[in-house]
Amino acid sequence: MSNLQQAGDVIKAVVSINNTLVQITRQYESELGLTFLQLAIVNTISFHQGGTLKQVSEQLSLSKSTASTQVDQLVVKGIIHRETSKTDRRETMLSLTKQGTEAAKKSIMILPFYQATTDQLATKDPEDVQNLIETLEQLLERLQNLKGEKR
Repeated sequence: MSNLQQAGDVIKAVVSINNTLVQITRQYESELGLTFLQLAIVNTISFHQGGTLKQVSEQLSLSKSTASTQVDQLVVKGIIHRETSKTDRRETMLSLTKQGTEAAKKSIMILPFYQATTDQLATKDPEDVQNLIETLEQLLERLQNLKGEKR
């Protein structure tokens, strides 16, 4: 198989995984009261025990305006607490409210893709899993760098 075919297979797999995650989450949106993107933000904050708006937007590859709009909606829903940093007024610190922490826990319990991913990764050597994560992160960084380039 050529490198170009492998690249196509990787892209196809990533796109298919994303589409499937969105479809599964849509099935649970009414139960969770969160969209796929909002759930991603909540779980990112949960996994990292808080963070800044900038960190969340970078970790999820979101524009600052998209991240800010979604966070605004989550603040209104009582899921996220937003506070201006005491050390740098330009930074917005994010944390989950009690309701947000419960939503994150509930999403991990009921969304089947967390368990499916955990089960799949458990069959792999931890070094292989780390290599996969690093490869995907490097690919993402490379693709993000291409966004501003025109050929």
